[in-house]
Amino acid sequence: MFRKKSIDEWSLRYWLLQQYMKLFYWLYFRKVESVNNAYLPRKMPVILAPNHQNALTDALAFCYDTELQPVFLARADIFKKKAAIAFLTYINIMPIFRIRDGLSNVRKNDEIFEKSLRIVQNKLNPLCIFPEGNHGDKRRLRPLVKGIFRIAFMAQETYGDTPSVKIVPVGIDYSHYQKFRSTLFLNYGKPIEVSEFYPIWKENPVEATNRLRDRLSDELKKLIIHIETVEYYDLYMKLREVYNATMREKMGIRDNSLTARFRADKKMIELLDQALEKKPEAIASLNQCMTEYQDLLKQHNFRDWVIKKGKFSLPVLLADTFVLILALPVFVYGFVANILPFYIPVRIARTKIKDPQFHSTFKFVLAMIFFPLMYLLWMIPGFILIENGWARLAFVLSLPLAGIVAWFYSIHFKKTRSRFRLFRMNLAGNPVAKKLTRLRQDIIERMDSITQSL
Repeated sequence: MFRKKSIDEWSLRYWLLQQYMKLFYWLYFRKVESVNNAYLPRKMPVILAPNHQNALTDALAFCYDTELQPVFLARADIFKKKAAIAFLTYINIMPIFRIRDGLSNVRKNDEIFEKSLRIVQNKLNPLCIFPEGNHGDKRRLRPLVKGIFRIAFMAQETYGDTPSVKIVPVGIDYSHYQKFRSTLFLNYGKPIEVSEFYPIWKENPVEATNRLRDRLSDELKKLIIHIETVEYYDLYMKLREVYNATMREKMGIRDNSLTARFRADKKMIELLDQALEKKPEAIASLNQCMTEYQDLLKQHNFRDWVIKKGKFSLPVLLADTFVLILALPVFVYGFVANILPFYIPVRIARTKIKDPQFHSTFKFVLAMIFFPLMYLLWMIPGFILIENGWARLAFVLSLPLAGIVAWFYSIHFKKTRSRFRLFRMNLAGNPVAKKLTRLRQDIIERMDSITQSL
């Protein structure tokens, strides 16, 4: 009889899925940036500890980002339907039960913990545990649960005080949780040696757990966008969009990478926190100005980048319009060929999935299924009507490429329309355009004053 493979052993089918997934990540995300992934040790007992914001998409990010094949723990309530169970098992996800799942199910956790312990000790692939326990839609670290520390200390028992088991904190950040063509930033931190806390564990497990939890919490906060204030949370988030470029300039950062933007955001949040403590009236005034600016943007259907760009020249706008006219046939072709596999996952996510944080996961996974299926259906009439082999190949390749062009066309169309609207408003001397410009400049100046005074 053939020995059944352990879940943490290398799997060809997992590897094939990773390669397929990488293609879709390239299509789904506008940009993916991973830094310091050299901190992830190989062939050692490792536990990955990322923050958790975007449901299963967080786990899929590691399937994309590393050639390793991590094993994940996820809450058991997503293991309900057969299709979900099959997919989750396929990508090495095991269920962890909570009290709300029933006491009879919670007892199953002992078996899961034992399996998790073996995975760490086998050193084949890392065990990934989201220490916050569940996902959240705010850019802040939530309290950490104890399961990860229990497994870490139990695994360390084999090695005593000798450095061995490592917890690697990882920060995950998305420019938007649900939108197609958003960005994804993975920020690996230095491994935490569990052995440092093991002597305390032998004497006082509760104290050791609390200390390791505090250490992991502190390290994760360095790697993520962590906004503690509740009252001014929206202000901080909007300033990430409005003030990031100015903050980078002040810091002498010349590039626009996700790493650069992250560094600027972290510095800005640090300065805002200081100002909130020392000059709360300045933050309150800034918040009032930002609220007025955002309300006016929403009222007139503008985005911040349009106001930031300011005035647009008529020749450039006409040139953009001419390009749109020339590319219209390609857009129509790409739109018709791709609208159903694009629309169906979006529709299902919006109507069937109650938790918005799962929308991105369902759209991504369903797109991986529906797009190839739709292309296969298109190939039937295409191969009947087209006889030349090279022409058939060109037709097949044109389906996804035209879809990409159609997407960029729609974005360019919306941006050109916004530019034209602002151009007409400025040309007519519309007071709204002037007020938007003035409010944005006021926000920049207020932030300059805050950053210079600290």
